[in-house]
Amino acid sequence: MSTNPDHPISSPSSLTSAGQVTPGQIIGKYKIVRDVGIGGMAQVFLASREGPEGFAKPYVIKRILPQYSNDEQFARMFITEAKVAALLDHPNIVHVFDFEIENGNYYLVMEYVAGASLAHIMRANRRRGEPLGAQIAVEIGVAVAHALAYAHEVALPDGRPLDLVHRDISPGNVLVSRDGAVKLADFGVVKTSMTATNTVVGVVNGKWAYMSPEQISGQPVDQRSDLFSLGIVLYEIITGLRLFRAENAAATASRVMEAPIRHPKTMVADLDPRLDHIVMKLLERDPKARYQSAAALAADLEAVRASPTFSAGALRLRSLVRTRFPEQTGTPALGTSFTDTARAPPGNPFKSGGSDVEQASFSGGRLLLDDRQRDDRQLDNRVSTRVVISIVLACLVASAIFWLLVS
Repeated sequence: MSTNPDHPISSPSSLTSAGQVTPGQIIGKYKIVRDVGIGGMAQVFLASREGPEGFAKPYVIKRILPQYSNDEQFARMFITEAKVAALLDHPNIVHVFDFEIENGNYYLVMEYVAGASLAHIMRANRRRGEPLGAQIAVEIGVAVAHALAYAHEVALPDGRPLDLVHRDISPGNVLVSRDGAVKLADFGVVKTSMTATNTVVGVVNGKWAYMSPEQISGQPVDQRSDLFSLGIVLYEIITGLRLFRAENAAATASRVMEAPIRHPKTMVADLDPRLDHIVMKLLERDPKARYQSAAALAADLEAVRASPTFSAGALRLRSLVRTRFPEQTGTPALGTSFTDTARAPPGNPFKSGGSDVEQASFSGGRLLLDDRQRDDRQLDNRVSTRVVISIVLACLVASAIFWLLVS
């Protein structure tokens, strides 16, 4: 197996010799090109389906790690993802084309999206101290709202409603291609009517900073929970600030439940009042006060996008990805939730859907912050340092002026 120890989600300790996958290996109709990375529960590969006369088409293959293939709960989650994916066919949802079982290992064959995740795009802009802004928020919001409107209404082949709730709407699961196409990924922790429960004890069912209040408190969730999560994403795109993230799961959960939410327009002076209203309506803690459907949200966002101020959003998004991620040519943009899922340590103070969980990796009982959290903390520290320096300089200037006046 080809691995890169410096890859941000590689974890050599997760590799096992059993069920090893190597470049050139054939899995079903697909030839492995290289491994992309390894997370807590799954491994991702770039693959190719080859044909006559030099024909080749790239795909992404996600495999549940061999050590979890025999775990009934994880295998069921993976199979559920495959069954759900088979029902979804929408331009704003990452397609899953095939499901393979070979030598006791489970594989999902997914659409290849060359580009970057929204999480990577937002991180790059935070490093520059720039929010992505309202235009990008509307473009992303329209696409994800359409994806959710479709997914929320999908029915089973016999006509019964699927009652799908994604439960993990977050920047890491929104992919943007180099052509500016926006796609929702990772239906690995969905709640549907197909199974009694899709919860696995000790596994993340969403990310704390993007959960709805009802999801955090373990209450029943419906499609409106996804809309709250999308509201958080849009808020952060517009302002460039993390809305609820804190130093740990308990503090983050507390903020989601009760922290005051400032209107985006108080931080972005020229923000369209319609967009401010849309975001704040999404962030209503009472589900009855939110948008009641993704379709209604999409209609309102479409109306905002139709105005001249927002008409260039798609071109700006495409240019942003191509400019900031020129090295991403030939690299698949990946969702994160199943790939980065980790078992939680004992003693986690909050439960969600029956799981004691935290979105992070754990090594020897020590919490390792992911790249986004580290970047945020470094940015917070830089901002705090600048504030302190500014205050000190102001005091020195004021003191000098005082002594000039009294002397």
